[in-house]
Amino acid sequence: MMRAPDLQYWVESPHLSLDPDVLKLLPKDLEKADRFHKEAPGKKDALEQINTAYMSMYCSVQALLHSIQYKTTHMRCIVTILEESFIKKGILDKIHLEHFLRGQRMEGAPEENFQAAEAFLAAVKGIVGK
Repeated sequence: MMRAPDLQYWVESPHLSLDPDVLKLLPKDLEKADRFHKEAPGKKDALEQINTAYMSMYCSVQALLHSIQYKTTHMRCIVTILEESFIKKGILDKIHLEHFLRGQRMEGAPEENFQAAEAFLAAVKGIVGK
């Protein structure tokens, strides 16, 4: 797993912002995650299928970040927030982060990524109460 600075580093950086308005984006994040998850198996080749499953997981991650009013697209920042705000507190299982990072690296078979995206989305919906 990639090494990331601690959360305080990101809070002080320009890569992370606290924005109460991002709460409005949460339903759209989940909607997009659902859509990508459903579209993934129908893509024309394995690479597109894995990428679309990854996009589902990415939208799920954005929903988590938005649920705590954070906004960032910096991958190392995302990993740190997931670890500090969700995994270490027992809210999210670490396996979801591992699957997310595998999807980003385009690893695994399409079916594995479909299952990972589905499980991640279900976990996120449980966390954000949707």
